[in-house]
Amino acid sequence: MRSMHSSPSLRWGTLLLATVVDELAVEIRSGVSSSADQLAQALARNRAQLAAMTDEEERAQRADAIDRFAQYADLLREATAATLARYSFKLVFADGRWDLAEKDLSAPPHIGELVDLADGERWRIRESQLVAPLPPGKPPHEFFVCAPAG
Repeated sequence: MRSMHSSPSLRWGTLLLATVVDELAVEIRSGVSSSADQLAQALARNRAQLAAMTDEEERAQRADAIDRFAQYADLLREATAATLARYSFKLVFADGRWDLAEKDLSAPPHIGELVDLADGERWRIRESQLVAPLPPGKPPHEFFVCAPAG
C-alpha cells in the first residue's frame, strides 16, 4: 500500500493548488466579480503554460488537475448564483430627492444595516416599504428605504 504523501499526482495537485492560490493572492483585480472568476483566470494562465511542458505524463497530470479545479470553479458559480437574490433600495437624499437602486445579496438586508451600492456610497437602511403593483393581483414589491450613512 502506497502512502498518500508519496503519490506523484497528489503532490502535483498540491503544487498546482499552491500555484493557483499564490497567483490569486498576487493578481486579484478590482474588476473580477467572484472567487470563481479569479480561480478561472488563474486556471487559464496555468492551462496556457501546458504547451511549454516537455514531460508528457506531467503535462497530462497537470491538465487533469486544471480540469478538476475548473469543475470546482463551476460549482462555486452555481452555489453563488443559487444563493443570491435581488433587492430594491429607495435612496432618500438629505434634500428630499430620491432614487432607486438594486443589488444582489446573499441574505435579506435588515433595518439599521449598511449597504454599499454601485454609486460608491454607503447607505443605512431605515425602513422597509411595500408597494402594491399595478395591475393588482401580484404580490407587493419590497423596497428598503435608505439614507446616506455618513
